[in-house]
Amino acid sequence: MSADTAATKAASTASPRALHRLSLRTKGGLTLIGLVLYVILVGTVISESRDKQLVMVEELERTHRREEMLVQVNMAVARAILTVNDNYNAPEPADAVQPVGIEIEAVQSNLTGLKPDFPAIDAKIAALQVALDHLRDTPSRGDMALLRNELHDLVGVLDGITSGARATKEKLLAGYRVAQDTVTLEIIVFSLVGLIVLGALTALFFTQLAWDIRNVAARAIAIVHGYRGQHLAISRGDEVGELMQALNNMQTELREREAQLELSRQQHFHKEKMAAVGSLAAQLAHEINNPIAAIAGVAQSISEVRQTHHCPNHGVVCQPELIMEQAKRVALITRQIAEFTAPQSAEPQLLDLNGLIRSTCNFVSYDRRFKHIELRTELDLQLPAINAVGDHLTQVLMNLLINAADAMEGVRGRKPTITVTTHAAVDGVVLAVEDNGHGMSRRVHPSRFPARCRNHRDD
Repeated sequence: MSADTAATKAASTASPRALHRLSLRTKGGLTLIGLVLYVILVGTVISESRDKQLVMVEELERTHRREEMLVQVNMAVARAILTVNDNYNAPEPADAVQPVGIEIEAVQSNLTGLKPDFPAIDAKIAALQVALDHLRDTPSRGDMALLRNELHDLVGVLDGITSGARATKEKLLAGYRVAQDTVTLEIIVFSLVGLIVLGALTALFFTQLAWDIRNVAARAIAIVHGYRGQHLAISRGDEVGELMQALNNMQTELREREAQLELSRQQHFHKEKMAAVGSLAAQLAHEINNPIAAIAGVAQSISEVRQTHHCPNHGVVCQPELIMEQAKRVALITRQIAEFTAPQSAEPQLLDLNGLIRSTCNFVSYDRRFKHIELRTELDLQLPAINAVGDHLTQVLMNLLINAADAMEGVRGRKPTITVTTHAAVDGVVLAVEDNGHGMSRRVHPSRFPARCRNHRDD
């Protein structure tokens, strides 16, 4: 592992630890706790308002009871006044004492219930008692008139108390309505605020969650399609952040694995190329030795004739054309070897595919397996340059040609032929290697694409 890769992996691994780690379950629990606290707060505020309303309701009930008592008192006072008026002109004032006394005692009994709320009633009760006592002691129309005046004064006092009670009741009712409206408004406001805040937080949370999940899904698809660039930024400390980290780790592992596979593939290509060069070396040595032997023989003959200073074949051609022909043949073979074994760039670059095919075909033609095989090339002369790694294409073409030659073993009844063709396509170029050999068996055909799949014997 390189230093840059190790540093990147370490930084990526440390990223989620630097974040405040909160799992999705913890976030849900905190949200629930916050919601419960908010409900408690709202309940407390509304409960206080409700308590105020209850106080007002109790006060209204007391006011209503006082009003009922005032109605009873007023009715008793009215009956007492009517009784006094009816007996005022009685022939014998003493006969009026008993009915008037009964009504006055009824008034006093009703007034006693108002004493806790209206202490001033005590004075009126006492005044009525004094007037009643005078009437009982000395029954006369004057005492009856005095008693009637006390009753009229009591009516005025009761009217004031009734007006005050009515005003108090109206004030309490107005306050109750305000309190009711306040509670309703508080419920509406707290509900709206809760819904808006909770809705906004929920929408924000799930929007971010959906966005992060889409990013993870898109990056996973990109990695499957070969993306090996920058790691996915980890912005979360929950399970989704752990998924992002796992995805980044997978990307790093794939990058390292692919680098190892590429190195292994290049080493394999190099080994196969060296094996092919070694296999062809003996054949090339034999091919080179033949013209060299011919050149050496002719040169030796000419040398011997020159040493005798007498040419027995004076006027006869000394076969210099043969020397030149064989020399050119040696030069061609050595040039082809130089072209094939020349080091090539490991990076993609523009290259002539037709020239690469000619060089490779010329080189492999010295293999003994191609001795009785016709190797044809049908190349598109208008083929554009392609951007590729020449060494890879050479290795692929050599493998295809050698496999085609192996497929020619045992062919009878037809001339073994291998045809290499090229032509331009819409989005690139096409290189095809065809042979008229045996082809693949049904057993081997399903495994034709995996690496290192072989269907021929090893030499």
